Amino acid sequence: MKESKLNEIHDEARKNNIPLMKDDGMDFLIHYLKEHENIRDILEIGTAVGYSAIRMAQVRWDMRIDTLEVNPKMYEQALENIADADLSDRITCWLGDGAQFETEKKYDLIFVDAAKSQYRRYMEHFMRNSLPGTVFIFDNLAFHGIVDDNSISHNRSTVQMVHKILKFREHLLNDERFETIYYPDTGDGIAVAKRIK
Repeated sequence: MKESKLNEIHDEARKNNIPLMKDDGMDFLIHYLKEHENIRDILEIGTAVGYSAIRMAQVRWDMRIDTLEVNPKMYEQALENIADADLSDRITCWLGDGAQFETEKKYDLIFVDAAKSQYRRYMEHFMRNSLPGTVFIFDNLAFHGIVDDNSISHNRSTVQMVHKILKFREHLLNDERFETIYYPDTGDGIAVAKRIK
């Protein structure tokens, strides 16, 4: 896919408030994939319009991506964008709730950029699809800076979301099954958790 077409997908998504990873977060993810050549099979939870899946698949020709999207409209747009990128043979898009997705496949990387309140659920659900060495990457753990800024007053639902994110972050950093590094100033707060047990 030409860079201009990829930029068009990106800009159109931003214009329509479709949730895409922040640009510096995407750069971080792509750099991580380039640095870790052992990553071949990827599971993405939160396809949106397929932008991140396309970007990841372009890193290396031998990467295969399963990507899950719960929103039917975005799923259809993702299928179209992935086909336009001529990547339908390497990116498989599934419609449905990530926590309902069942596969026997083992993944090298599991990238979670979906409903923040469900991150712990996703992590536990997909442990069966991981091995020691599998990396989980979670985006949105700073929630636009709100999580770490107590000076901002919030409505009740935001307070609940912040509490869930903090609880998940704390759990992840203390989970002995993983070696976790949290990057608060990258993207919208990214955690890289490598399974060690």
